[in-house]
Amino acid sequence: MSYLFTKEINDWNSWGAVYQSIEDFRPLIQEIFVRERLMGAEDISHLTPGTNAVFKAGSYVIKIFAPTSSGMNTDQDYKAERSAMQRAIDQGVRTPNIVAASKINDKYEFKYIIMDFIEGQSAGDAINGFTVEQKRDFVGKLQEDMVKLNTLPDQEVSRDVIIERAIHNDRWKVVSPELRKQIEHFLNHHELGTCIHVHGDLTGDNVIIDSKDQVYIIDFADSSVAPIEYEYPGIVFELFQSDVETVHEFIKCRNLKYSEFIDLLFAGTMLHDFGANFVKSIYEKHTGKGIGEMSNISEFKELIHTHLMPDFKCT
Repeated sequence: MSYLFTKEINDWNSWGAVYQSIEDFRPLIQEIFVRERLMGAEDISHLTPGTNAVFKAGSYVIKIFAPTSSGMNTDQDYKAERSAMQRAIDQGVRTPNIVAASKINDKYEFKYIIMDFIEGQSAGDAINGFTVEQKRDFVGKLQEDMVKLNTLPDQEVSRDVIIERAIHNDRWKVVSPELRKQIEHFLNHHELGTCIHVHGDLTGDNVIIDSKDQVYIIDFADSSVAPIEYEYPGIVFELFQSDVETVHEFIKCRNLKYSEFIDLLFAGTMLHDFGANFVKSIYEKHTGKGIGEMSNISEFKELIHTHLMPDFKCT
């Protein structure tokens, strides 16, 4: 039997070797577009890589989820992203319209979502050239979207589950065993706030500003239920790129004192699925040392407190 997709996927590494290959996915994408009666499959290009296979095809974006043979829980990811995107649309957040969402049975079962492509500039790039007024305007729009996105779930989520997931996150293996114990101790004694729907990945690439200065939020693959501080690391370190002016406009929008915000940012980083990546990046950037040399997690908190502090005194 001949297949449209011919590569072998038997673990995460084999998926990682092929998921950005246009040529390997082209026949599959073309067949999907025929079935969905869409045009544009002859014009396929790359987009920012993530966990799943994501391509621009004509005026659309197609996301093809890793098959179960990759070791990924694709059923959960697919359902979570669909529901999060629809919730955002229903709440009035500008986000790509879902054109189609289904599956195709080929060599493997591939679930997919097709959505409109949003033409614009990534907010992470745009912020670099913003004036203070533009930063203030952008932060205000982001705040409005967060109010719409960060709603209460229909069912309460176990706080213990959220804490345990963070403690046993394999990405923390980049730090020393002693540091992992400190993180575990912090999380076990951290009192979570109200758990809400979070986007979880509000980075520079996932917030788009179009030609009319309208803000769009994309890529809901990491959406989950967590306290609001879970949103902060991606926003501060990736979207704002630790720009002090933008961070303090955001703090004002959140109606927080500086010290309160740093506490929440630190806690959100410890909780976040990619918290270890943020800690490693910030520590190595500002100390010039490898992450293995960090002896106490409080060093990270002191670094963000110092480097996000403006020239004027704040509390």
